[in-house]
Formats: sequence, C-alpha cells, structure tokens
Amino acid sequence: MPTEATSAEGDKFSLILVGDRMEEHFLELRFRTGLRTAFAYSDLIFFNYDPESGTLDLDFGGYLITVKGRGLGERVFDGVKQKKVVWLKEADSEMQDHHGNDTFISAILITPPGFENQGEAAAA
Repeated sequence: MPTEATSAEGDKFSLILVGDRMEEHFLELRFRTGLRTAFAYSDLIFFNYDPESGTLDLDFGGYLITVKGRGLGERVFDGVKQKKVVWLKEADSEMQDHHGNDTFISAILITPPGFENQGEAAAA
C-alpha cells in the first residue's frame, strides 16, 4: 500500500541537492516494501558505475549497496560523488519505467560484510 510520501514522489527515483554549498550527511534508501534505511556518507569507501549492466555499487564500510536500473551514470553517480543524493527509491512496478523518467531504479540490494564469503566457505 503506497504511503503519502510515496504517492507524492510518483515516478521520481531520487532526490539530489542542487546548491553549490549544499551537502547531505546520509544516503537514504527507500524500498518498495516501505522499509527505509540510511548510510552515512562518511562511511563511503568506494563506488562505481557499470553502464553495461546498469548497476551502481557503493561500499559503505563493508556493506555493499547495489542499485540496479537506468540513468544512474551521470546524475546519480555525480550526485553521490558530491554527497548531494538525499535518497534513492526502488520502483513499485515495471510500468514506472517510461520515457518520462531520466532515471529508473528497478532494485536496491544490500549485502552485509562477509556475506559474499559465506558461500565460498561452504563450498570449501
């Protein structure tokens, strides 16, 4: 069930500050389930954008955040680099992916530290 904030956001998948001296302290992630979580920009170790796969990976102190979608390369990548992205939001449905949106986020995944190594340890 959409909340008031979700309804007001409509097909908007990010909020990015535009002022020269404006900077955000946290990056908020908004999931289609209504769950919201935030990571401190001060914990951001590295991030990269792969245009071929349409993914933006961000490492916040060992937590790997993977954002999948379209239009993440310029505006969102540059916004993260300048600490200006306030929030990113997953789409509620594929129907939100249309020509009117410069950005579309199909999924946001959080991988905790060490989680990717658990499968390797079990296989050994």
